Amino acid sequence: MAEDAVDAACPHARPSRTARLPLVGAGPVRPGTPGRLARRYGSEAWAVRDLMRRDPALAEPVALGITRAELVWAVRHEGALDAGDLLDRRTRIGLVPEDRAAALPAAEAALAYT
Repeated sequence: MAEDAVDAACPHARPSRTARLPLVGAGPVRPGTPGRLARRYGSEAWAVRDLMRRDPALAEPVALGITRAELVWAVRHEGALDAGDLLDRRTRIGLVPEDRAAALPAAEAALAYT
């Protein structure tokens, strides 16, 4: 979407090269990677899973199958800045008010997790 916006705003600039750049996690997925984590994090799924192994409490689901480890990952590696960022943009948990309310304490804990 950003590529399209820049191309439209700057029609005389060189064409964007972003379509040829791999995203983080685009590398090969290790065998045995849990399916949902592999689809969401690609080759970085094992790092998310390692968070759960080091702290089993992070394996607990928050809502919609998303774990506490994924919230911590979003803070540490994806630049999530606040609970709204975690719940609304990173995970979409915040789209349903009841899910948002239930997950808010976990989001706040993830922001404070060291």
